[in-house]
Amino acid sequence: MFAYGKIEREVKDKENAAELEIKKGEIEFRNISFDYGKRSIFKNFNLKINKNEKIALVGHSGSGKSTLVKLLYRFYDVNSGEILIDGKNIKDFRQESLRGEMAIVPQECILFDDTVYNNITFSRPDSIHNDVIKAIKFSQLDKIIEKFPKKENTIVGERGIKLSGGEKQRVSIARAILADKKVLVLDEATSSLDSETEFEIQKDLQELMKGRTSIIIAHRLSTIMRADRIIVMKEGKIVQIGKHEDLINLEGEYKKLWNLQKGGYIK
Repeated sequence: MFAYGKIEREVKDKENAAELEIKKGEIEFRNISFDYGKRSIFKNFNLKINKNEKIALVGHSGSGKSTLVKLLYRFYDVNSGEILIDGKNIKDFRQESLRGEMAIVPQECILFDDTVYNNITFSRPDSIHNDVIKAIKFSQLDKIIEKFPKKENTIVGERGIKLSGGEKQRVSIARAILADKKVLVLDEATSSLDSETEFEIQKDLQELMKGRTSIIIAHRLSTIMRADRIIVMKEGKIVQIGKHEDLINLEGEYKKLWNLQKGGYIK
């Protein structure tokens, strides 16, 4: 425990770093390079995401999709280049304020041994009751919790053990709705669900992405067909960009991935 207490953060805030407030939601990875240990992940990588644009990151495991989001959240700092939000370098702001200005729906929703209600308000503790109920209705949790003994005040158990995978994801969506941020990250948000539940939750996610800049990471290509742009990555490089209907008709990485899975998963 004493050794653990001496560990220092590798990613440090600047002295007197400002609080970030995302107003437009424009994101740019400008000429970034990043090495993880001895392994080079990105070299002079560039990508610009426009306000309210839905972009999907696609590629085999190890192509750099998740690393890009980790860099955006400043879990690591780039070796060179800049990551900009609304034209401002993310290094100029406090890490907590940067992460607090983005909402995420992860693959595995982390729940606490508390009520459904309190698990949702975790994303915005100062929210009023009416806003929480709206988020519950939006994510279609209301139909589920109607059957619970204490409705939204039902305890979900350690890590949400009393809820199914689909119910946990709806809590995650309700959290993101309540947070109401301009930037939304969907990190393989439906890959752990069965096809029927995924289809239902996809409709909620489409609504959730309206009016927000959205970054979708997906192994299941069926989840990203409606994206404004699909960014196909391979070994830290962008190899194709376009819409699903265009990429599917071109010889290249995306068509190979599509043929590999036909609605399943990319390994």
